[in-house]
Order: sequence, then structure tokens, then C-alpha cells
Amino acid sequence: MSLRWRLSVCIALSSLVSVAAQAPPPVLRYTAPPNFLKLSGTNPEDFTANDVSAGIQIYPFRPITASLQVDWQRTLLRDWIDPRYRESNVAGPPAFSNSSMPGAQAVLVARFTESIAGFPREHVRTVIVAGGSAAIVDISAAGGPSWQRISPTVGALLSSLTIGAATAAPPPLPPPPGPSGRTYAGIFMGTKQRFMVDPFGTSTFTASQHFYIFAPDGHVYRTFDVLTVPQDPSGFDFATAARADADNSGQFAVQGGFLIMRFGGAEPESLRVPLSPNGSFTANGVTYTRQ
Repeated sequence: MSLRWRLSVCIALSSLVSVAAQAPPPVLRYTAPPNFLKLSGTNPEDFTANDVSAGIQIYPFRPITASLQVDWQRTLLRDWIDPRYRESNVAGPPAFSNSSMPGAQAVLVARFTESIAGFPREHVRTVIVAGGSAAIVDISAAGGPSWQRISPTVGALLSSLTIGAATAAPPPLPPPPGPSGRTYAGIFMGTKQRFMVDPFGTSTFTASQHFYIFAPDGHVYRTFDVLTVPQDPSGFDFATAARADADNSGQFAVQGGFLIMRFGGAEPESLRVPLSPNGSFTANGVTYTRQ
């Protein structure tokens, strides 16, 4: 990678930083990879191969700073990666390159190998910069036959990437009725299948506790992470959660015996589920009860 190219990218990124505060981030569109299972309700968009040890995670656009290029060269933007898929032992220096895409100011690519207990796992990480924001497509597979098997799928996915304008946000929910909102506030828990990857790259689904946090003011957040669940929902930092995990942050209302929830993110999701007499509810096939 030439010094001239690195300098031109740095200058371009610096000029784009102020744009992020002026307009909503764009949306990365793509054709879902065949022979991969999409794990619903996750952030990032998460796909796992049906027949080999391989995965694809697609992270939505988020605002960038002027240090993006330096951080990319130094850390591969590892902090942007979900902890389940974050590399811990890169074997040898990454191979950096650049590409192009209509509507993108820069497309940064890194290929590297992670050593997991002596076994190689190949990674290709692509950062797409547009409109003062950046998105990541992160692809990994066990070395050898697994990577060869998914190569045609990877090529088709990358070729399908396009940058679109942000869709208009859905209208806000009406404020929940005071008594209903205050009465329904609390922590609700259910048991949901969670996709997990062990240190050897093997993927499996595990029954795990899953929580909904309802605040008296109408905010809601859902999570698998029991450590983030507060004893008092009114003390939970919903603003920080919305910035870090928009897909699982939203608003709720209780109307006519139904619980109505709207979550944000690149693809907003709305749920309208009936409430049982004891206040529990069933969402996406999982029953949640007050804790």
C-alpha cells in the first residue's frame, strides 16, 4: 500500500467526519449468502454456514472519527467487532489493500490469519466508508477446505454490496398511558436459543436467559447479557444502549391488552403481542415472565 494512497485516504476521511453529524448514516444493502443460516434478532447481521465452520457478520454504518485510518492499520478496528467473533491471536502481519464501490469514499480490506489453539482461521475484513460513517463486512472460516468452499459465496456477497440512503424512521410510539407504563415497568425473562462460537470455531445453539427491560417512561431494551440487567429499570442507561445496540433498543406501549414494541437499527422491527392475565407475554416464540 503506497504512502500516497494512505495520505489521500486520511485526507478524505478527515473531510468526511463533519458530515456524520449532518445526516443519518447510509444503509448497506446486500444479497443474503445462500447456504448460510441468518441468525435473527442479532446485532450485527449474523450468518453461519450450514456445512462448514464459517461465518459472516455485517455491521451497519456508524459515525467515524478522523483517526479511522490510523486505528484500522493499528487494530483492524477490533473494538468494532462483536466479542463473540473478535480475534485474539493474529498470526503474522495482516495484508492490507483497498477497493472501490459506487457511493463509497473508501473501501479498506484486510486479510489475516488467526491462530486458535494452533489451528488457523482465515479472516477477510472489509470497511466501507460513506457519508461520514463506516460499515464492516467481516468474514471468517477455518483454514483450508472450509475457506475454499465458501469462496464463491463470499465473492457473490461482496459483489452484491450497495450503499443506500437511510430509510425514514417509523413514527414514534404514542406515550404509554401513565398508570399502564408505570405498572408494566420491570424485568422480564425467557429462555431463548442463542448462537455461540467456542474458541475452536465450532458453532452451536444454546438455551440461554434472555431479558426485556421496560422503563416507566416507555423505553425498552432486550439482551442476553445478564450483567447489563439492572435491579431497577429506571436506572438503566437506555441512551447509551441505543447508541451501542440500536437493533435491541426501542419504545413500548400497553394498549388494549396488547404490548406494542418498536425497535430501531438499520431495519426497524415492530412487535404487537397479547398480554396474558398475569402480565407475561410471548415474543418470537419465547414466553417472558416478570422477575
